[in-house]
Amino acid sequence: MSGGTGANPNEAHQGGEDAEALATAMAGLADAFDLTVDDAIRVAGEEDVEAGWRSFRELHLQGFVDVQGHGLQLADNIQAGASEIALNDLESSEELSGATEHVPPGLGNVNFY
Repeated sequence: MSGGTGANPNEAHQGGEDAEALATAMAGLADAFDLTVDDAIRVAGEEDVEAGWRSFRELHLQGFVDVQGHGLQLADNIQAGASEIALNDLESSEELSGATEHVPPGLGNVNFY
């Protein structure tokens, strides 16, 4: 278990880029599924089998569309979180750098553990 809290904005941003690359790779997933089902219908040869494939497509196509959208949203959320971490670090460092101006003489070397 870690002894502290925090996040590395560079690592978080890289995670967002990785998620975005994965989401981009899945961008044609729904279209590929649709085309694959079309091929299956075309070679099915029997009306009952064709109807089964059509029903299968109706049941599952939206799921593929949703997965694509969720992947892109996840990437956006991770990158936005990384940006917020970096902004928070910047704001905190500015506040802390101003605080050292008000340290009474003689207390500059005290360790508060």
